[in-house]
Amino acid sequence: MKKLTFGLALLVALVGNAGAQTSVSDSVEFKIKNANSGLVLSIPGANQAAGTSVIQWTDNGTTDQMWHFIPMGNGQYNIENMATHQVMGVASGSKSNGAQVVQWADNGTADHLWTMTQAADGNYLIKNVNSGLYLEVYQANKSTSATIDQWGATGCLCQEWQLVNTGTAPYPMPGAVSGNGTGVHDPFMLRDAGGTYWLSGTNNTLASSSDRINFTNAGSALAPIPSWTTTYTKGGMLWAPNVAYMNNQYYQYYSASSMGSQTSAIGLATAPTPNSSTWTDQGIVISSSPSTPYNAIDPSVLQDGNGSWWMSFGSWWNGLYLMQLDPTSGKQSTANTTIYHLAQRSHGLEGSYLYYYNGYYYLFASINNCCSGVNSTYRIIVGRATAVTGPYYDRGGLNMLNGGGTIVLSAHDNINGPGGQTLMTDSDGPLIVYHYYDGNNNGSATLGINRVGFTADGWPFVF
Repeated sequence: MKKLTFGLALLVALVGNAGAQTSVSDSVEFKIKNANSGLVLSIPGANQAAGTSVIQWTDNGTTDQMWHFIPMGNGQYNIENMATHQVMGVASGSKSNGAQVVQWADNGTADHLWTMTQAADGNYLIKNVNSGLYLEVYQANKSTSATIDQWGATGCLCQEWQLVNTGTAPYPMPGAVSGNGTGVHDPFMLRDAGGTYWLSGTNNTLASSSDRINFTNAGSALAPIPSWTTTYTKGGMLWAPNVAYMNNQYYQYYSASSMGSQTSAIGLATAPTPNSSTWTDQGIVISSSPSTPYNAIDPSVLQDGNGSWWMSFGSWWNGLYLMQLDPTSGKQSTANTTIYHLAQRSHGLEGSYLYYYNGYYYLFASINNCCSGVNSTYRIIVGRATAVTGPYYDRGGLNMLNGGGTIVLSAHDNINGPGGQTLMTDSDGPLIVYHYYDGNNNGSATLGINRVGFTADGWPFVF
């Protein structure tokens, strides 16, 4: 079918007058208003289903009409809907004229990437990185519920967009923290019976706090460091500890690896207190090599509703996995040796954390690229299941084994690359503890803490 031809009154010289690629703030939510119709992009009825078509609608100020531009580097953006926390993409990753624009989980595909160019009249052209085609209202339709698709440059106002700054932040800022223990990466926090908070992290850091705000360096999370770990760390640091309280003692699980390597191991040490000066080495819990489907790092330990203990783990490669633990040894169960596959994604998936709440097991994870300071594209996603072994689905109905995962927290303002998350239940409810790269402090890794609430249908959000 040939594209409809428009009269001169509707034409603008988009290609000839378009300026250079431009940037968009991630500090606020925007309405995306079509210059031709005056209507705004919307997810009809705030429908959560993955694959729901993006439409245009009368501006009514609802959350499904709010969009968050998440920087992805090279002037590219994911465009996140703030009602569904899915991102704008093209159906089936099509490169064809007329392909519909839909919402989907951030599964790392190029059709979810967009660039912004400002036209001479101040409006924006929004171009899909995968197809090279432009976001538009099909056939310049001015009606509510009209289809949004992609097409080559036509010179039509239907391909021009106005970004209306709502002044509303897409996410709350982290709670206030201070002290020399807040420069942490991959944080894990627990509160002991005496009310002291213990915060451990990558590079064997440990800090304490009496109020969850003021932290003080408390030495090393693990001492001594077992000599066997050097085979995996190659002289580097230990990563991403997780501490569980079992059998009247603390079980510390930690990662021994080196950057980009699948030759990794998760080790275990035990001690009577979380700040013990001497931990007893219990050896390797699980290891990996280039011949295994998983990477044995980033442990997360959970006791299920039946009293059984489990450990999720995994990074990149084929994603996240789960194994049952023996409650006495803290190592793999001999009665159940199955390794369960929980989640997989085409580009960057790690840092799993399991959390039980009100009948569901929630699988939190970090996606995209970590560890690049203010250029980190890390963000936090979640899916849930009624059994700890899965399957885990996101709010849009996608299996996390197929790239699903609802965004819980993404970059905003000076909060770059939030991830490496763990959760805990405190006296005031669930908390999410994570690191971010502070754009106001040279991109330093910094502790973030937010409270977590749950929607009426049981999906977590930060506040």
